[in-house]
Amino acid sequence: MENIDKNDLLMLQKSKKKLSSIDLNCANLDEIDFSFGNLISTNFKEASLKRANFTSAKLDSADFTKSDLSCANFSSAKLFKTIFFKAKLTDANFTESDLMGANLSNANLTSANLSRCSLVEANLIDSDLTKANLKEAKLVGRYTREGYFSRGANLTRCILKSADLTSADCHGADLADTNFREANLSNANLIETDLRRANLSGSNLTGANLSEANLRKSILEGANFKDAILSETKLTGVDLRNVTNLSPEEVTMAIIDEKTKVPEYLEIIWISDDAHECKARP
Repeated sequence: MENIDKNDLLMLQKSKKKLSSIDLNCANLDEIDFSFGNLISTNFKEASLKRANFTSAKLDSADFTKSDLSCANFSSAKLFKTIFFKAKLTDANFTESDLMGANLSNANLTSANLSRCSLVEANLIDSDLTKANLKEAKLVGRYTREGYFSRGANLTRCILKSADLTSADCHGADLADTNFREANLSNANLIETDLRRANLSGSNLTGANLSEANLRKSILEGANFKDAILSETKLTGVDLRNVTNLSPEEVTMAIIDEKTKVPEYLEIIWISDDAHECKARP
């Protein structure tokens, strides 16, 4: 399109199905309706898009760097490799959206709704997801053309305090140094996740599958392990004394060492240098 007026909301809304690759950086587009629009590779850098409607829009490779998207609606949108670097996304709605390969690093996603969305291979490094809703979200890897399965989403150093990840699929995700204080991870798939140095204080891990996950140097004060699966989970050197609902069977399945500390009601019996059994104290 020619002679685009960045601030003519009515004209932009009428033309929303043919706005691919348009430059809308720094535009004031609060409350604009771009639902079902074609905005592939559009430049929204530093734009104001508070309460904007992007429902079911095509936004692959669009750039929202440093944009204000507070309360924006991206439900069911296509966001393949979309850039949200340092974007403000507080209370934004991404329900059932496709964010495969998206860059959400350093973004503010406080109280955002990401339920049932796809974050396959997404980059969320250093983002703030305090009180975010990630119920049934997919943060896994994928099979590549080269035939191997890639790592899951990268949430290294994220803040996920009081976030809800109930039944989220995080298989293979990078969660090192992440703050999960008081987060709900019940029934989450955490197989092969990297949780080194993560803060899981007060988190709910009821029914979570932590098979082959790495929790070395993690903080687990008050974490609830009721019915969690800890098959080959790496807990060497971890302090488990103040977790709740940890069973002897869970500890027996995990990988521990003599520096691992268990609750007082459990006893570790070393069968050999690298084999152990855990029993409840009489």
